[in-house]
Amino acid sequence: MSGDRIERCLVCPSSELFARKDFPQKLGVALVVIGFVASSVAWANYQVFWTFAILFATALVDLVLYLVMGESLTCYRCHAQYRGAQEIERHGGFDLETHERYRQLAARLKDRSTPAATS
Repeated sequence: MSGDRIERCLVCPSSELFARKDFPQKLGVALVVIGFVASSVAWANYQVFWTFAILFATALVDLVLYLVMGESLTCYRCHAQYRGAQEIERHGGFDLETHERYRQLAARLKDRSTPAATS
């Protein structure tokens, strides 16, 4: 898909896609947790300088990763991801209202497909 312009999802018929940073969320959370734990240990040992140095270093690493990482397109309906597409920014960022509409649609379809329990 490198260099292709994507108008709609290739997996499902949805044309609603959003742009997001192509960054693993688990790595971001792990970075924050490691920085918090390391700075807490330094704080517990009365190392104020190292406490703030660790916090600022963690924030700097996070900022550099944010600036370096590319973007990807994600489908609201099936969560398919597309990397390397052209004009990603024209799809816009995440919209909670659109996401919620698709989440509720998926929940209703799941309820319909589940057989009713007999009493």
